Amino acid sequence: MRVNNDDALRSFKRELEGEIKNSSKIFIVGHNSPDFDAIGSAIGLYSFIKRFGKESYIIVNDDPAKIESGVKKIIDDNRDIINIIDKRECLELLDNNSMLIVTDTNKPDKISVGDSIDLFNKIAVIDHHFKTNESIKTTLIYINSQSSSASEIVTRMLNMSKVKYGGLTANYLLAGISLDTDRFKKNTTALTHDVAEKLIRRGADMNFVNNLFLQDFNSFCHVASLIIYDNTIRKIYTDSLPPIQVSFSLNREAPKSIYKKEDCAKAADRMMKFIDTDASFVMGYIDARIVHVSARGGKRVNVGKIMESVGGGGNFQNAGVQIETNDIFEIEQELINNVPLGISSSEDIINPLEIRSKQLAKRSKK
Repeated sequence: MRVNNDDALRSFKRELEGEIKNSSKIFIVGHNSPDFDAIGSAIGLYSFIKRFGKESYIIVNDDPAKIESGVKKIIDDNRDIINIIDKRECLELLDNNSMLIVTDTNKPDKISVGDSIDLFNKIAVIDHHFKTNESIKTTLIYINSQSSSASEIVTRMLNMSKVKYGGLTANYLLAGISLDTDRFKKNTTALTHDVAEKLIRRGADMNFVNNLFLQDFNSFCHVASLIIYDNTIRKIYTDSLPPIQVSFSLNREAPKSIYKKEDCAKAADRMMKFIDTDASFVMGYIDARIVHVSARGGKRVNVGKIMESVGGGGNFQNAGVQIETNDIFEIEQELINNVPLGISSSEDIINPLEIRSKQLAKRSKK
């Protein structure tokens, strides 16, 4: 018997459908600097809304030059068939009966319309990151930190409603799942694999998805500059048995170098491939005064809690934050000091597979 949370999602879906039917226009937005999960789940929601015959739009407000190449390709390839607009166009189009659906984040400061969010009378949130006191205030919210990605949640909604969607949408949703699971190496449950199988049956092609992740040699070297040679230091925390080893990476030779958020994420993922790394933190400037930190954990460290301590968020395996500062080394030192917050309790570092196993054991006894 497989345990899932279909009832909670089905209830949310019904309420969301009711609000969509009663709205004049629907606007979908992911987090700033969209990744495959943000854009994939947004396109999936666009398909979900399409059957109601409502005007719908996906908001992407970032400088195209700063968007990761694979995500930019998805956006460029779909401009003729999907209404993709920026914040200015959104504010010109919205009316008193417009609805905003936020995906792959639950923080208003992470979305391009965050400072105008009060203009929307109806807001829905779909996410897989932890809810905090800074989360968007709405009653129409579905957050499941055990889901691998927003794309997994949206795919389940599409399948529950028997929505017809093509191979391209299936590809984008599968790309979102692949990104947030590091190609199904982490944060992956039986339900994640089940959703991926259904996407493949819908026409998703892993070769197509893998090609979206390809990068050129110069980009690879730029990402590698964050972690190679003396740019990574390792700290051992002996309060836990066995001791926990955490890596901290930044471009120490040229700390003011500019990176994309995705560069930090790729570097943090790469550090987690080493058997002696329990958590990794990679930081770099994404503009002259903003440092982005990508954190990876889940082996024995809850990086979500650590990121919350510096104003960010995420879950136990994937987390991040953007901080305005002139001193990237000060941020590094604060992270070094705050790591014990993520290893303070064994309950904090339990992973979804362990939770699922305990749920199965309990139900098998009934």
